[in-house]
Amino acid sequence: MKKMELENELKGFIGTTRYHKTNPFSKLVVTDGILHLCEKAKCYWLIDIVASVQHLEKIQQNKEFILWVIDVKDKKAVVKALTDSDGEVLYEQKVEYTDFPLKRFEFYQEQDVALLKNEH
Repeated sequence: MKKMELENELKGFIGTTRYHKTNPFSKLVVTDGILHLCEKAKCYWLIDIVASVQHLEKIQQNKEFILWVIDVKDKKAVVKALTDSDGEVLYEQKVEYTDFPLKRFEFYQEQDVALLKNEH
């Protein structure tokens, strides 16, 4: 998937028609936009990272709003959970290899819902 094509497609999501479960072991659900991202960019692993840390105390304490960020460089990535764009890092994980097409991508988590910024 080409970067520009994916970015343009994601801009078209301004709400969701339903919530989707991507991990049977987590209460986390995703919106139509996040599901589209996972399907097009083949990055279900990204949502698996988010789902796998829901039990952490810092995540639990901030579930009202979390900013998730993935930064990609040289086929490696860092996934972070933040309280806001300049806020405290709640969680960080390095990914040794990825073909994720975007250099940087941000999305939100509100309670148990992962959503695109424009779906907020």
